[in-house]
Amino acid sequence: MEVFPVFTGEYLFDSCSPVQMLLTHQTVTSVRHQHDFVELAYVVQGKGIHLAGEDKMQVMQGDMLVIPPGVSHVFHPQDLSGTEPLLILNCMLRPELGRMLSELAGPFSEEDHLPLLKLLEVKQWFGYREKNKELSFLLRRMQGMQNNNTLQDQQQLYPLLRQLAKLIMPAAAVPFVQRPGLDYDPLHDVILYMITNYSEKITLNEMSQQIAVSSRQFQRLLKNKTGRSYIQILQEIRMKYSCILLLFTELGVQSIALEVGIYDMKYFYRLFREYSGMTPACYRNRLHHHYVSAKEMMSSVEHCSR
Repeated sequence: MEVFPVFTGEYLFDSCSPVQMLLTHQTVTSVRHQHDFVELAYVVQGKGIHLAGEDKMQVMQGDMLVIPPGVSHVFHPQDLSGTEPLLILNCMLRPELGRMLSELAGPFSEEDHLPLLKLLEVKQWFGYREKNKELSFLLRRMQGMQNNNTLQDQQQLYPLLRQLAKLIMPAAAVPFVQRPGLDYDPLHDVILYMITNYSEKITLNEMSQQIAVSSRQFQRLLKNKTGRSYIQILQEIRMKYSCILLLFTELGVQSIALEVGIYDMKYFYRLFREYSGMTPACYRNRLHHHYVSAKEMMSSVEHCSR
């Protein structure tokens, strides 16, 4: 069973707000990960592939995927060249939100909170496809309130969260079936395999065999569609995982290098410096000592998503 980095609420939630919202630009080499909190991932723009656990589905603008703690997932843009962005609004629900609801003063009963409490307890991912911009409307209001960052606005987030939960929870009982279409590019499977098995020895020949072409033809296809070679993509994937591990774990640099499948430390240091512009130690120190908000910290990781 594969183990993927865990994004932890300890680092991502920097205030008493019940929710943290972050817009991210998904790339061909985005990192597969899991969380210790519930995440609502809304497709703001573009089309792509979403891998959640063992399930693979096509997603498009207006889709919301609900990802519970412990379920690994990653978004992959349909356009491999990077010219048609896949933008995801990550709505992360504070791990302590259930307790915060029970302590919340006001006229609301436990029954009023029930859809939101059920959302916080989901064990399996599920999807909701909006019908008339109803999710977009709610999320824009939530973003505006969170950006103001006043206690009054934080309190006003709760009714919107309840409304959102009431809207999407019925979809938890309905399969989200949207299989990739006839225009699906098999290179997605190859790159997703590399993202999922980044720590293993992955050879060019093995990857070309996955789509039944020669190594030379595979290299040519990859270069034409992504603008990068096989080794460039693999190195970028491993460097992104290194950045995540530096941020969300206390592993030493040598352990991180081994974790991402690189056994030559000089080679690892060279790749990391070329990729980030600094040493692994400087990267970790810069994040931990200078960034205090989820937006800044995740943006620094997404620096690794050029």
